[in-house]
Amino acid sequence: MTAFAALATPATDGTLSVTATGELDMTSAPELIKVLREAIHRYGPSRVDLDLSGVPFMDSTGIQVLVAANADIEGGLRITGTSPAVHRLLQLTGLLEEFGLTG
Repeated sequence: MTAFAALATPATDGTLSVTATGELDMTSAPELIKVLREAIHRYGPSRVDLDLSGVPFMDSTGIQVLVAANADIEGGLRITGTSPAVHRLLQLTGLLEEFGLTG
C-alpha cells in the first residue's frame, strides 16, 4: 500500500493546482477532502486542477470525492493527469469527459 498525500498550490491565474500521490480509497479520501476544503476556503479558486498521475489505485470512495468536489467547486474540478489504473476507472464509469479528459 502506498501512503496518500495531497499538496495544494495556488496559481497566479486564480486556479488551484492539487497534486495527489498514493492510493486513494476509503482510508485516504478524508485527507484529499481536507486538503481541497482548506485550499478552497483559503484561496477561493476559480477552478481546481487535480493531478492524479501519482495515484496507482483509486476505489469508489475516490470517485465519490471527485464527483462531489466537481459539484461543489464553482469553476469545477479538472483532472490534469492520471495513472493508467485511474484513467481506466474513470473511463469505465463514464467520467472522463466530466473531468476534462479524453478516451
